[in-house]
Amino acid sequence: MAVSTEIVRDAGDERTLAVVLGHDDETNALTGSVTLLDLGADDPALRIVALPEASGDALVPLMREAAAVAREAGGTVLRWVTESEEADRPALEELGAVEGDEVHRWWRLELTPSGPAPDGAAAFSVTREDAVFDVEFDGDAAILAHDREDEGTAAALAELTAAALEKLRAEHPGTREVLAYAAPDDDHLNSALSAAGFAPTRQRAVEYHLPL
Repeated sequence: MAVSTEIVRDAGDERTLAVVLGHDDETNALTGSVTLLDLGADDPALRIVALPEASGDALVPLMREAAAVAREAGGTVLRWVTESEEADRPALEELGAVEGDEVHRWWRLELTPSGPAPDGAAAFSVTREDAVFDVEFDGDAAILAHDREDEGTAAALAELTAAALEKLRAEHPGTREVLAYAAPDDDHLNSALSAAGFAPTRQRAVEYHLPL
């Protein structure tokens, strides 16, 4: 697929350096985009990050154009996070991107459904002290997103996880799997997920670097 790129520099946000758009040369359909953010860091290697909304063949021309814009703006490294590492690997290798730190890994818990899939069900939150699980649905899967202000304890997070699963099972018995993510250094959350029966998967979010 031949892709042409377009650079939009006036995005109406002072942190947005530019948005690179990709279009299919034959149909002119949008193939993806890369938003470049200027974080204002003194270190030029940490200053500019990319938010790609593209994968596969479309990623390469977009990231090359984004790299040129970042270099022109004084950046020395372009950084971004990918959740589709395996699918993007050929493009990452072609770009010469360097694998950085793991940001988080997905964990999975299988359930035995006893009702209709909860697809389209309203999201809800479960809170304990300063920690929360926001729960959303995609098909027959529930997706748990965690946030907390303090480090807390493994026991407190285990209680929060148990409460979220109890509410999920009671109100949405058609749920087939529960997905949650945790940073590799978040020992308390990893321990809580493991204690609740979750198992780590191969899917992860990883930061990649492209020297400019």
